[in-house]
Amino acid sequence: MSEERTAELVRELSRELEPVRPIPALRHALALLLGLWLAVGAAVALWLGFRPDLPRQLVTELGTSAVLAALLAAGVAGLVAGLAGGVPGRERLVRGALGLGLAALAVAAGVGLARVAAAGPGNAMPWPQHLPCLAIACAVGLVPALGVTWYAGRALAFRPLAVAVSAAAGAAAMGAVSAQASCLATDPAHLMLGHVLAPAVGALVLTLPLLLALRRLER
Repeated sequence: MSEERTAELVRELSRELEPVRPIPALRHALALLLGLWLAVGAAVALWLGFRPDLPRQLVTELGTSAVLAALLAAGVAGLVAGLAGGVPGRERLVRGALGLGLAALAVAAGVGLARVAAAGPGNAMPWPQHLPCLAIACAVGLVPALGVTWYAGRALAFRPLAVAVSAAAGAAAMGAVSAQASCLATDPAHLMLGHVLAPAVGALVLTLPLLLALRRLER
């Protein structure tokens, strides 16, 4: 094939290419998602009413503070893993974020179980009373989870299922932190069943819808 014909084919192909969609920087996307989480969490807390002794609880109940800090770390790690999963070449960041998230969840579960064991058998809350906090965690977390899905869909995620699971579990973990602002329960078992379990519940409830949305965005 002559050089002139080759150049003509290259020009024809270049005219048919669609423009590349710019991808926001990962740190900017993370900052936006954290802002959305704070806004939605604050709105839900205002609607339900803030727990009046929340500042004192966070200072005096170190176990509760440790659990919430671990959930927050797991939530941020989950969002980072989901966002990085949509950017080729960031596999190392995905693995690091997933490792940090799992370690933080292990800390939260360990502290929560230790508090339950220290409290001993008592008047535990019936299991249906744990559901409202789990529902709040999933509802608040849905917004940042959808943000991760949109970002990964634009960037063409290389592992859609991992992105969806990371976004669902991480966002629900952050939603559990927000739920604590309105939760009046003092039962240590509720901290475990109504808050620490939120990432697992979020992964079960939100993964499939997020995965379907991600597939649709990719198409």
